[in-house]
Amino acid sequence: MPLSEALTRIDRTFGIDTILADEGRDIISPYYIQSELGYNRVHSQKGCMHLALNENGQFDPDGYLTQGREVAAQIQATRAKKVLELGSGMGFNTLALAPDHPDVHFTGLDLMAHHIKTATKNAADLKNVDFQQGSYEAVPESLFGVDVIFGIETLCYATDLDNVARQIAAALVPGGRFVMYDGFRRPDFHSAPPDVITAARLFEVTTAVTNGFWQIEDWEAALVRAGLVILRSDDITDHSIAGMRVLQRRSAKFFKSWKYRMLRHVMPKYLIRNAVGGLTGPYMIEGAGPRSGDTQACLTYSVLIAEKPV
Repeated sequence: MPLSEALTRIDRTFGIDTILADEGRDIISPYYIQSELGYNRVHSQKGCMHLALNENGQFDPDGYLTQGREVAAQIQATRAKKVLELGSGMGFNTLALAPDHPDVHFTGLDLMAHHIKTATKNAADLKNVDFQQGSYEAVPESLFGVDVIFGIETLCYATDLDNVARQIAAALVPGGRFVMYDGFRRPDFHSAPPDVITAARLFEVTTAVTNGFWQIEDWEAALVRAGLVILRSDDITDHSIAGMRVLQRRSAKFFKSWKYRMLRHVMPKYLIRNAVGGLTGPYMIEGAGPRSGDTQACLTYSVLIAEKPV
């Protein structure tokens, strides 16, 4: 589907201006409360709340575990005994890691009470896991002293990078490491074609990133100011494309079928608007597409790893 057609369908169904009116508003809580069903039933069937990464360009659900494998590598590298996940959601990442690391204690910290309830229920058989309600903007001091901290597609919601970076640095032991996967605005975001920028803004708002994604350079600078050393900062957008396209195909069904479109009258607003994010995803990381002759993108998907000096 050409980008111009996608935007026309979105405007006809939801109203682009109506969606973008949420820019700058805090909709995180209602978004995640309403979207839990979608993440469980449509996105991954296992409560996964992030993108699959497939290096070979072919979608495989195993790609939902890619981010966790990098965390596992850092656990091994630091000989970690304590691991903290920021924005742990329904626990997908921590619950995938814990069984393979029985001598490591994992704590998941999340803002949403209903996420903590679901994650705790799913962790009932694991002795090395606990989930706590709280914000990474104010990490409880009782959780300090960890070897590895990670956040998968959650730190895009941070409002004060220096504060969060200081929280991360304070919670890590010397030699501890921080792993972050997320979407980021390219430095040349505003020079992209207007339709591509609109697609990116729609994606941001319909995934509750209503202040827009940060640039990775902003995060690097904040972590360095907090006393950490950047070990890795890589654009891995290509690995996210296959998963993005799968979500786009699923979302396109909503816009092409009147039966699916009728759901917007009976389903929660933020849940059903995930179809907009699914439809626009590939355009923001690939541009309008090769057929249009315009492949200038405005967002990236990247991994950032930092270490607290000994």
